[in-house]
Amino acid sequence: MSYDLRAQRTALADFSLFAFQCSDLDTLLTRAAALVSEALEVDLVKVLEHRPERQDFLLRAGVNWAPGVVGHATLPDHEESPAGYALLTGKPVVSRNIAAEDRFQINDLLLRHGVRSVVNVIIAGEEQPFGVLEVDAQHERDFDEDEIAFLRTYANLLAMAVERMRRHDELELRAREQTLLARELGHRVKNVLSLVQALASQTSVENRSAQDYRSAFLGRLQALSKAESLIFDVRADAADPRRIAEDILAPHRSSRSQTIVIKGPDVRMSARQGRMFGLALHELATNAAKHGALTVKEGHVELDWSIQGDADQPRLIVRWQEFGGPEVRRPDRSGFGSLLLQRVVGREMDGEAELDYHPDGVIYQLRVPLK
Repeated sequence: MSYDLRAQRTALADFSLFAFQCSDLDTLLTRAAALVSEALEVDLVKVLEHRPERQDFLLRAGVNWAPGVVGHATLPDHEESPAGYALLTGKPVVSRNIAAEDRFQINDLLLRHGVRSVVNVIIAGEEQPFGVLEVDAQHERDFDEDEIAFLRTYANLLAMAVERMRRHDELELRAREQTLLARELGHRVKNVLSLVQALASQTSVENRSAQDYRSAFLGRLQALSKAESLIFDVRADAADPRRIAEDILAPHRSSRSQTIVIKGPDVRMSARQGRMFGLALHELATNAAKHGALTVKEGHVELDWSIQGDADQPRLIVRWQEFGGPEVRRPDRSGFGSLLLQRVVGREMDGEAELDYHPDGVIYQLRVPLK
């Protein structure tokens, strides 16, 4: 067995072992270039990562290039470049004398480094190629079939190593996401259970039948559940007030869409604020359907919000106003619903709440910070 063949087989074996142990992509690619350099006795070797969105190759890793080249230099990916043509055809591209090359445009990077002969082989991928492995000889060299076959085998092995590392990174990312999701779920469950406990203990039983108590409690619980499900569906600690309002108020808008008009810009509030916003809307709509504007055909409600303040400290101003209903009278005593609207909601949303029993129609305002 010739020395060249032994060196190539050793390079393949060494890289196979290294690839299973390595966990950093740049280290992997640099080691791959170094072993090829040793096996073929060629000083300049580089790994070109294809970036289709930019229509170029990034010189991602390599050995013996001038300072500032690796990680920064780019080459075109069109068919008039050797690497681009290899990527397009999937076949090795050999230029034994780039000075006499009439098929391709030779990049100035090669000329500055005194390159005379090049070989490009594709680094495949499961869905699309990772890029190209390029060997650049500083003297004119006639790469034979065995050397090209070695480079193809090596590039395929490198492609599998890159794919394994990508899969490993994806699994790690998913594991971290699942851990964060589990923590967030635990946090949300704790918050929701605290709210449920408060609803159960504070919903009044005085002068109520069991059926009345059940209806009041389950109505609030359902509103909380709807708000929570909308927040959790997007897997983010944020809430869309428009979606919450449309879902919570849907039963009261089914017969006439203009019964409750919803207006306001696109905005996001925290998950905690979203829960309390949903509870407030349920309470307001329930009261309006029992005693206020929604008890008569001519009555309607306007729900709108706006953003005030500067970019550093924006505040969401929410306004619920009833029109066309019976004359409003302040209740003789305040139940949990009024307490919820005036104290609990504002406090839990880190803002302020104001409930006005205006004779022409109830007005409710919230002023809360946006985080």
